[in-house]
Amino acid sequence: MRTNQVPKMLAVVMALFLFATGCNTPAKETATQTTDASAMTPEQKQAIEQEISSLVKEFFQQVEKLDIETCMTYFENTPDFQAVNPDGTLGDYDALKKLNADGFSQMKTLSVVPAKEVIRVLTDSLVLYTFSMEQNATLKTGQKMKFEHVAGTMLFTKINGAWKATFYHESAAAPVAVK
Repeated sequence: MRTNQVPKMLAVVMALFLFATGCNTPAKETATQTTDASAMTPEQKQAIEQEISSLVKEFFQQVEKLDIETCMTYFENTPDFQAVNPDGTLGDYDALKKLNADGFSQMKTLSVVPAKEVIRVLTDSLVLYTFSMEQNATLKTGQKMKFEHVAGTMLFTKINGAWKATFYHESAAAPVAVK
């Protein structure tokens, strides 16, 4: 006894047709909550600039306290974090922490003298912060040093409602001994 194969074959052809047309339909983009800076009002940009300015002021106060644990809370500890260190090396979160912890451990005091800061709002959740400063250090040996030209860049990303640095780059001229 032979059954009619037409309905089964029609079902298979229709399934393949639907699959093929579904694969050719562009995926719907999901709406993101990121707003480009060009679509933001001056007031929105100014509010973000103020948030970042306050945040980095707090950060540099912690740097002056030589408190590496608190300093590192301003950075996002993820595998994607990247740092370009003053010695020219590339590193991750842990490498940045170790490099600065080693430096802090040799210092008795450190003062930060800001010269200039530039805050560039890229989106409502991405901000580029650039700074230049002078740093004055007294080592535990009593030796005083001045870093006359220090410059850096931090890329801040708003993560779960909080700004975190996801990239850090610092460059500095060699320190000068102070008598």
